[in-house]
Amino acid sequence: SFGVEEGTIVALIGANGAGKTTTLKTLSGLRPVRAGSILLNGKDITKTPAHQRVKLGLSQSPEGRGCFPGMTVRENLEMGGFARRDQRTAAWKQDLDRVFDLFPRLREREKQAAGSMSGGEQQMVAMGRALMARPKVLLLDEPSMGLAPKLIQQIFSIVTEINQQGTTVLM
Repeated sequence: SFGVEEGTIVALIGANGAGKTTTLKTLSGLRPVRAGSILLNGKDITKTPAHQRVKLGLSQSPEGRGCFPGMTVRENLEMGGFARRDQRTAAWKQDLDRVFDLFPRLREREKQAAGSMSGGEQQMVAMGRALMARPKVLLLDEPSMGLAPKLIQQIFSIVTEINQQGTTVLM
């Protein structure tokens, strides 16, 4: 058992194969719960489908980035907000601008195919896509995997900023 308090950053640490990715996939509804329950803001979401968990405020940036390689950066970001019904509103534009402010490189590469970008840039796309769902809790699976040390510092600085803006983070 573990808990993640609202407004915090919590890191799951363990050896390869210890179950960190499985835990995050289970929390996001991509894997079935074998035992126990999952509570989000005190509500049991154990049997809630993954797409409904996103609507409830749980969003994941997967291990290995998981970008849609043939789609542009902007199209990838728009996929993150697919479940939202406000794509033509000021709130949508504000969230897109927030992602571009957090990751200025993405604004520069907005029309570029995500698959043609570096690993670090793809990680930014994956995190930005997850943020477009307006999560209360952001799940980050191995956000620094395969990145250069300088870029790792930048990613974790951005994670801190995301948290300071009011998003709880579990990684």
